[in-house]
Amino acid sequence: MRTRVNAAIILAILALIISGCATHDPAQVRQEAYQAYQDGDYLAAADRFRTLVEVLPRDAELWFRLGNSYARAMFPQQAIEAYQNALLRDPSLGKAWYNMGLIHMQAALKAFVDMQNYVSEDDPAAIKGGIMRDGLFTLLEPEENSEEQE
Repeated sequence: MRTRVNAAIILAILALIISGCATHDPAQVRQEAYQAYQDGDYLAAADRFRTLVEVLPRDAELWFRLGNSYARAMFPQQAIEAYQNALLRDPSLGKAWYNMGLIHMQAALKAFVDMQNYVSEDDPAAIKGGIMRDGLFTLLEPEENSEEQE
């Protein structure tokens, strides 16, 4: 008798967990994701896109949008992972390659900027790092046609 009661309790708990995990309509979640992104709520957008890629894991565009949301929310490592997932599904997705490259360049720029705080100016590596830093600043300057690909 006791085993039946325990089994019934466990089944009830599992039913509650499963019902709580039920996803919303993907079309509704997609709309919420795009709206959150448009409103500048990038963490909420990332959360919604994350839900979508779990439901539709083969959709390269959703992975790309997840990457953009993470990039805008200042989570570069997660953005890179999302772009890589987009490219696994569609290697011809130029905008994912472009945005992933931008994030890598921004990370490199940060390393060279941070370098100047710790390495002596006359160190040969610091001199080369300064040249790289200046070059990256130039490359990453906002221009009309070189912004992140949406």
